[in-house]
Amino acid sequence: MILSIESSCDDSSIAITRISDSKLLWHKKLSQENTHSLYGGVVPEIASRMHAKDLPLLLKEVLDSFDKTQIKAIGVTTQPGLSVTLIEGLMMAKTLSLELNIPIIGINHLKGHIFSLFINQEKYNFPMSVLLVSGGHTQIIEISDIKHMKIIAQTMDDSFGESFDKVAKMLNLSYPGGPIIQEYAEKYQGELYSLPIPLKNHSGIAFSFSGLKNAVRLQIEKDSSNPYKIAKSFQDAACKHLLQQLERYFKKHRAPKNFAIVGGASANIYLREKVCQLCQKYQKTLFLAPLEFCSDNAAMIGRYAVEKYKNQKFDNFFDLQCSPKSTQGEFIL
Repeated sequence: MILSIESSCDDSSIAITRISDSKLLWHKKLSQENTHSLYGGVVPEIASRMHAKDLPLLLKEVLDSFDKTQIKAIGVTTQPGLSVTLIEGLMMAKTLSLELNIPIIGINHLKGHIFSLFINQEKYNFPMSVLLVSGGHTQIIEISDIKHMKIIAQTMDDSFGESFDKVAKMLNLSYPGGPIIQEYAEKYQGELYSLPIPLKNHSGIAFSFSGLKNAVRLQIEKDSSNPYKIAKSFQDAACKHLLQQLERYFKKHRAPKNFAIVGGASANIYLREKVCQLCQKYQKTLFLAPLEFCSDNAAMIGRYAVEKYKNQKFDNFFDLQCSPKSTQGEFIL
């Protein structure tokens, strides 16, 4: 078995994954959303302290349920994320590695999101292209095989998920913004505000949400009487932007037949429906992670750690460190 740890932001999570068939044997996470909602977003120092409290509770629970001599490696998120929260997971992973005398495997959080598609299954559907939409990233990634993943396009400023959080804060709604903006949007059926679609006339493939976010701010200053209309108008414009860039990607690139959406913001039902329609138009086979594994979780970290374990891709105990930024360009297993 592999024990995996996730602490990149505001979710403390631990999982146990069986190496032989990639079956998820145990998974649990403790969310900090209620605490951070008081501040309208994640407060890194508070998040770090909560990881220091919650991770040991989860570890005790999992070690009470499994024979620790059966754990053959520790997988842990090391990038990207908040430095002060990543370090909590890494220190636990290093302690376990020393105690059990087993290797440690550092995991790129973004690649973990990709492998959320393959939790509880041995096979993966590569080659594949992926739209990764999360609180910190918006990227199109092409995967030729398990060892080679290349970033094709990414945001120039805010991410898709981050823009939902910021619009929700402008409307004095709760954190995280994704679920509440979706809920408000579903309740509105009338005409929409005319908000700009970012990079509509841009020749390349990229993402940008800062201009749209500012347009929402100006609209709220002009008229904030109908937050449902604002939420629906923003969600519509943000998703249209993603879809326009994806369609441009499908037209300009020889994109693989298999396509997927991953990341916390991929739980947005409206986005899923629209991307499904786009994939049908371009004859792409769409893959979606289960909703419970869209947000940050140790199950996806464990699933990717299994592949690294099988390829003997272990990290040096003393050299392994955390990094708030992710690898750019092409990154390898």
